[in-house]
Amino acid sequence: MSADDLAQAALRIADCRSIPALRDALFREADALIGMVAMGFYMREGDGGFRLVASRLAPQGFLQQYAKEYAEADTMLDCIVGERRTIDGFHFYGPAGWRRSGNYEILRSWGFHHNMGGAFVVHGEIAGVLFVATAQDHDPFQEGQVKRLDLLCRAGSLALSATRERERLRCELSNNAAADWREMADLDCPCIPIKFADSRPLDRLPARSRAVAQLLCEGQPNKAIAQDLGISVYTVKEHVQNLCRRFGAGNRTDLVQRLLTSH
Repeated sequence: MSADDLAQAALRIADCRSIPALRDALFREADALIGMVAMGFYMREGDGGFRLVASRLAPQGFLQQYAKEYAEADTMLDCIVGERRTIDGFHFYGPAGWRRSGNYEILRSWGFHHNMGGAFVVHGEIAGVLFVATAQDHDPFQEGQVKRLDLLCRAGSLALSATRERERLRCELSNNAAADWREMADLDCPCIPIKFADSRPLDRLPARSRAVAQLLCEGQPNKAIAQDLGISVYTVKEHVQNLCRRFGAGNRTDLVQRLLTSH
């Protein structure tokens, strides 16, 4: 994989603005960067623990056994959190210690062989962790694979940071009048929104989804919408798909018709 391919993969992850979108991007990009691996995506809770929010190719029994046996402490996880770095089990425990570790025993009992994990860091704090495990009986993860998982986690950290900031701004703006937003954005020109038959359903949309909907109704293609809003084409596609589901539209044309006539 070229440096450009790695950069593009990182950008696709960093551009995600929701947990489901980030989950899908991480799972998708991992295939190209690391290989076909089982994955567990955990987010940190208020009490300092971690809650599984998504998994791939990981049996439920395996996840439950891990959660039960490591409910109190996991030295490998402690190292990931404490040092904020990506590590693999084989090199963390050492060649001899690895086969005597509890991590190895659980992995082997479920048909896995090696694992590694990385952290999502937001504003200097651990926001979550990503674990991967291989079901193939091959050599331990190599340095390049560890670095690529680290790249996934760093890009995911940027996505989570942007998502948190967007939610903070949304909460802040929800208590302000439109004039306050115009002042914050330093807008000199008047805002002229497109007129809908009934804007109330659209008013309930998140600000960015509403902006995408308005530009869709103006006939703008995805690339133009992305440029206008300063987001990627992939993010625009996610918004369009979410709007289609929300309004029960079968395609883009149907969505625009529903947006213009919704009430």
